[in-house]
Amino acid sequence: MKMYIYRTGTVLQPFGDDVSEAQVLLGTLAEAQQRACRRHGIELVRIDNPSQASERPCLLAADYLFFTEKALGDFLEQARRRTAGARLALRRCASVEHTLPLQNVELDAWQESQGRALYDLWLLRQGELPAEAAAVRQTLREHCQPLALQVREVVQRVRLPALDEKQRYFLYPFTSTVCCHLSHWVHLLWLAQLSLGISWNEYFRHHKTRAALKAIWAVLRRLSFNRWKVLSGMNRLGPDCNVHPTAYLEFSRLGRGVKVGAGACIRNSLIGDNVEIADHAVVLNSVVGHDCFLTDNFFLVSTLCYPGSTLGNLKTQMAVIGRDVYLHGWCSLLDAKFVGDIKVVHRGQRVGTGRSFLASCIGHRAVLGAKVLIHPGRQIPNDLLMVSRPEDVIATIPEDIPPRVPMVRDRGTLVPLEQLRQHPREKG
Repeated sequence: MKMYIYRTGTVLQPFGDDVSEAQVLLGTLAEAQQRACRRHGIELVRIDNPSQASERPCLLAADYLFFTEKALGDFLEQARRRTAGARLALRRCASVEHTLPLQNVELDAWQESQGRALYDLWLLRQGELPAEAAAVRQTLREHCQPLALQVREVVQRVRLPALDEKQRYFLYPFTSTVCCHLSHWVHLLWLAQLSLGISWNEYFRHHKTRAALKAIWAVLRRLSFNRWKVLSGMNRLGPDCNVHPTAYLEFSRLGRGVKVGAGACIRNSLIGDNVEIADHAVVLNSVVGHDCFLTDNFFLVSTLCYPGSTLGNLKTQMAVIGRDVYLHGWCSLLDAKFVGDIKVVHRGQRVGTGRSFLASCIGHRAVLGAKVLIHPGRQIPNDLLMVSRPEDVIATIPEDIPPRVPMVRDRGTLVPLEQLRQHPREKG
């Protein structure tokens, strides 16, 4: 069987990339689609418009659809039992709701506990298709009835420092049955936060014996059933990794040639090839793309990093970092709003995300210098260079500074504190 993926012209801002190039797990969306199809012996064919899907029966999907191999496999298994066509749907659950904000999915009976989210993946047995991508849903509505998959998941509650009772906990679903329409940078973040469950579940499914032996060995080696001790033995390291003996790894996957410094901590994360994590850096629940460099004492939480970036600021969480970005040690991406939800720009309008904890998206090759502060939910364009104001930096040191007299910064130079009090700066 063939799967036809039709182009929709979807572009993710601020990157300006076609959606097929979006960072998903440790590769692109196009690679993830190809990998899932290959697992089930499906030939993937990319077409310019839906009408070019010539074979019947066939699978048809939009290019912005991310689907895991588990979701695709379950859909195929159940759809083949039907004589008519089918459309993939997922029953309402924590992982579906996690990725839902700003998605252009159709919701069926969503106010009920058995609500369904309908995704743009169809099994088509007969009939013609329109040339316009926007007309596919309406054309197939009668021929392909929704087929709702039951999602098996484990949900972990993470405490948040929130004032609002409703936002006090963040739900982390652990599952491998995931679908998502990618149309905004927040969807890349939501998927990154689900990627650990996707990655490990797929590994366990394809390497059952090896995974079981690894778990048994983790228990025997530590002589304990304490879950934290066992999880510290459930790591996958690629070839040529160099991990300092004082570093701590827990339930993470490291690619080829990764370097981890003294006292560093990596938990529940995916680390790409040739990443360098310096001394005492911390990475939690994040995806770090190939060739990134995380400097000493850097703290990364629930974030997606495209390849090639250098991250040196004190802390980044709930953010999307583009390709070849540089963050200075004194820049900060604010990530919380204690009253109301954080809004982002989507299709020219500011819309709510339903989240009170969300940082920003930094475009490719952007450089954020010292003392740069970014409000939550902003998107920084590609190639932007942001630096601090000149008067915020002491550039001139007078030669006649009196000893033991308090000096302060004023317009880039040092002046006596008493002088500044006598001649306060004019309000602009």
